Amino acid sequence: MTPAPLINGDGTPEPVWRDWLAAQHFAPLLLASLVPMGSRLVVVAPHPDDEILACGALLAACVRNSIEVLVIALTDGDASHGTHDQLAMRRLAERRRAESANGLGVLGLLTRHVIRLRLPDGQLRQHQGQITAALLHLLNAFDVVVTTWALDGHPDHEAAGEAAVAACHARGCTVLQAPVWMWHWAQPGDARVPWAHMVALGASPEASALKQQALACHNSQLISAVYGQTPILGATMCARAMRPAEYFFKGAPLYEA
Repeated sequence: MTPAPLINGDGTPEPVWRDWLAAQHFAPLLLASLVPMGSRLVVVAPHPDDEILACGALLAACVRNSIEVLVIALTDGDASHGTHDQLAMRRLAERRRAESANGLGVLGLLTRHVIRLRLPDGQLRQHQGQITAALLHLLNAFDVVVTTWALDGHPDHEAAGEAAVAACHARGCTVLQAPVWMWHWAQPGDARVPWAHMVALGASPEASALKQQALACHNSQLISAVYGQTPILGATMCARAMRPAEYFFKGAPLYEA
């Protein structure tokens, strides 16, 4: 029997997470210790907007502190609206690339800070070896890599996470996995989540505000789709972008025990 999808409904309300997170003592990170002098921050994003959801405040802080940044966008997100019409998908891809560029621009990133691989949206599992090979070519040992969690509940997020972890282990990079959809399907203290590996990076009010402005650029995901779906980035997801910290798994296992 096919297991029920993890991502459905409105998800765990943000006030529930806020109260629980406030009572936790996850290892705090400082920017200088997370991305040491001479290091580069590399963000591996499955879809346009994942770089903002995962670590928009971190990106803003790096730009403000003149830390070198590279965003590797794996897909253009052309399958987000559920259509298989090729013309509609091409137009959506163009729109989402522009939204991504605008959002990253809000954070201070330029075109030269982004590499777009344009792999098929929704099919990253089938291209996981290609992703790993591309990352092996692009990464350096001094990089600090942020990607989506390899058990996030979305197949593209999981494929991106697994490929990035494999490449980082081969290159000797530091890797952090950001939960994005986990906040939607999990509950506080959920046994499926490796909380012992979670670390937290505080977001300044300025970086948090820039993160929210950057997310607002992804209008195609904030409105109801023409094919009847509710917005991809609903109110609950947007509320998570307002948190005073960003959370990552450091050294988390790739697979459930």
